[in-house]
Amino acid sequence: MSRACAFAFLMKLSRASALPVLVLACLAFVCFSVGFTVTPSFAAGQEPGEMPPALRAPLQQLYSLTAAVDTSLRNFPTIRHAKARVMQTRAGITLARTAYLPTFDVLFQELRTTSNVIAGAIFPQTLDVIPMQTGAEKRGSSLSSVWANNAGANFSWELYDFGLRHANVGLAKSDYAAANAQVRLTDLDVAAAAAEAYLQTVAAKQTIRAQKATVKRMEAWALIVHTLVDKGLRPGVDAARADADLSFARIALIEAERETELARVDLSESMGLAGSYIGIEDSPWIKRPAKLFVAQVVDLGLHPYAILRNAEVKTAGSQVQVLNKTYYPHIWLHSAIWGRGSGVRNNVLSPVADGALPQVANWVAGLSISFPAMDYFKIKAQKRMAIQNEQAQRASYDLALQVLAQKDARAKILLENARRIADETPVLIKAAKENEIKALERYRVGLSTIVEVAEAERILARAEVEDAVAEVRVWRSILACAYAQGNLSPFMSLVASAEGSK
Repeated sequence: MSRACAFAFLMKLSRASALPVLVLACLAFVCFSVGFTVTPSFAAGQEPGEMPPALRAPLQQLYSLTAAVDTSLRNFPTIRHAKARVMQTRAGITLARTAYLPTFDVLFQELRTTSNVIAGAIFPQTLDVIPMQTGAEKRGSSLSSVWANNAGANFSWELYDFGLRHANVGLAKSDYAAANAQVRLTDLDVAAAAAEAYLQTVAAKQTIRAQKATVKRMEAWALIVHTLVDKGLRPGVDAARADADLSFARIALIEAERETELARVDLSESMGLAGSYIGIEDSPWIKRPAKLFVAQVVDLGLHPYAILRNAEVKTAGSQVQVLNKTYYPHIWLHSAIWGRGSGVRNNVLSPVADGALPQVANWVAGLSISFPAMDYFKIKAQKRMAIQNEQAQRASYDLALQVLAQKDARAKILLENARRIADETPVLIKAAKENEIKALERYRVGLSTIVEVAEAERILARAEVEDAVAEVRVWRSILACAYAQGNLSPFMSLVASAEGSK
């Protein structure tokens, strides 16, 4: 019923009795006030702590942690980039091996040319601007032209290069090994990032629940304080302090909601679904893993990051090896067969088809040795650069081992402390609740000030947040240990067990 209809209905009743009309008017006002002050989000069935539906992307589906990791491994662009790099370097090996193949070139030319020839020399040309001219020298010059042709085939094969081609193949294989190591590291990084983003979203969502409980307590507390102030049992400043504490609690809830939505954005990006609204299952991660995770002592040299750095050292060494084999002779086998024809009539042989077809043929075969004598200084400088690059890569490998050892030690410390904190938070919650109850009772009977109650509420709020994320922090620490050791399989095994028993 609209407000206008209700008003018309009350006007009709006013003709009968004034007092009943007044009562009905009061009831109608209360009903309409309550009806129009219902929060739209809760009326629509929105869960507390979630962004209004109009402000978020459509919910795609609920993802388990395992599904989120699998999706990231399928979708994330850096994995496709790394795999494409593998295929590129694999083709590079094939390309390097083609240097062992001989060359076979075929040429046919059909020309219309003048026949003026003069004795003299010409330097080799970079751009081949001036064509070569053969034949007997002529006294005069004429622009009349004749047909001419050239046809031939050349077969050449590098017989021996003192290991240069083998070194180039080794360099290509080193690039391929480094690309494969990059794929393994990228897989590890992407999977760990997705799992971390998932657990971060779970922790943020648990923080919302803790902050919502705090808001409800502060609302009840503010009502009590206002009641006591209205009765003159407490000063008016207590009501202002209670309202301020309630506002702080609501702001903390808003901030928790913001962090949750930001965590969802990061999660969707880490899964390769940026912009999607990802639903999560948080129940398995608010309790301790069923199986105890024990951080093992592992060889950090087997971590994908260390393997990648070691592969880069080998690649740099292969570059040095290539330069070591560069300043050597090259032994070639050459052979060729060719034929030429000309329409010039003063030749000993008569033209064939007026010079359009070859009229003489030749062949040649032999060995040649080439040696870039003056490349010594250039190759020496290149080798010096390559050696220093190899030393730099070795330093990077040593640094990688240092970083991995640090991360492994830190992860183990964080895991141990996360477990101890999770064991302590139930005690903290119990003590904080008892402290709050006693502070409220003391305030009601006038034995304490509102400051004591506010401090008790603050302690309980912190305790609830700490307890809400304690078990999630254990899971995140296990993930950090698994990542530091370069193998997420133990962590994912615990995840599968937790998701199967939820």
